[in-house]
Amino acid sequence: MKATQQIHQTKLSQWTTYFQEQADSGLTVREWCQQNSLSIHAFYYWKRLAKEQYVNSLMPEIVPLKITDPQPLSVPEDLTNLDKLHNSCSQKQSNEVTVSVGDIRISIGACASDEMISGIIKAVRHA
Repeated sequence: MKATQQIHQTKLSQWTTYFQEQADSGLTVREWCQQNSLSIHAFYYWKRLAKEQYVNSLMPEIVPLKITDPQPLSVPEDLTNLDKLHNSCSQKQSNEVTVSVGDIRISIGACASDEMISGIIKAVRHA
């Protein structure tokens, strides 16, 4: 670990202690910071960094998907085939996966083909 990383970790550890002291004190953040001669802005800055580090420690690395030669989505000319496919899938037991990112929500049924899923990913990626 580099010296700057060690300093950062030491400060983060100290601020983590401060967060607990503030919570235990029963005072507001502003009152506690004033009593301890600490900046409220620094308090929230280090609290954000502590939360980010905590979340990063819980989440696995996200590996970006590399899609080569993205193709635009095409809509089949004969939509009646899609209706037949939908009806046959509806009769089967269908498990649905929903992926949400921000205000975007995508639901994919069990009958979706790999090609359709790939097309959805490409469309969202290039949107």
